[in-house]
Amino acid sequence: MEETHPSHGPSLRPWALCVAVMIGPSLLVWTVRLSALFAACAPGPGLCHNVPLGAGLRDSLNLAWVVSTSSLLLVGLSLAATLFAFRACRPLTGTLSLLALPILTPMLPILAVLSARYNGCAVSPDGIGSCELWGAAMGMAFHNAAIARDTVFGIVPYTFALTVMLGVLGFFFARPKAPPQSHPMAKMRHSLGEDDRLE
Repeated sequence: MEETHPSHGPSLRPWALCVAVMIGPSLLVWTVRLSALFAACAPGPGLCHNVPLGAGLRDSLNLAWVVSTSSLLLVGLSLAATLFAFRACRPLTGTLSLLALPILTPMLPILAVLSARYNGCAVSPDGIGSCELWGAAMGMAFHNAAIARDTVFGIVPYTFALTVMLGVLGFFFARPKAPPQSHPMAKMRHSLGEDDRLE
């Protein structure tokens, strides 16, 4: 008779999908930014070795701001990631997700913008001024960094309170269940049966 293995619990794939939606665009931003850094291209209006890296940075930033400048999406996706981690019996992963994701998601593109600024390159929450970087006009792709920063300051107190509350609940209700232990009498019968077979 084939031995039946117990089925595994819920997967972490839904949690990973939420994290990818939030962090993935920022990784694209930093891919472009690091490419310019490794090519030794200082921030400025000129092309980076005849390559318009500015257009790639602008487009990836605009994609990252879709989530990073929306309080509803930041909190909603972080909360979904937390609940998916709890469902997979990973309370620590879920708690850290709600604590870190709403801050990390906007901060990664904000840091990329700050690292690519130069004298005369404006970043304003009112969208005043313009900045041309590596052959492309940045437009609101740079100005949204100031808007995302204000979004972070606005939601951090609420996400911290949610983290404390859900972290306590997750510790009690989402911990991995210990495997059931067999009854002492059953262990004794099992050992007696093995002794009988040996005789």
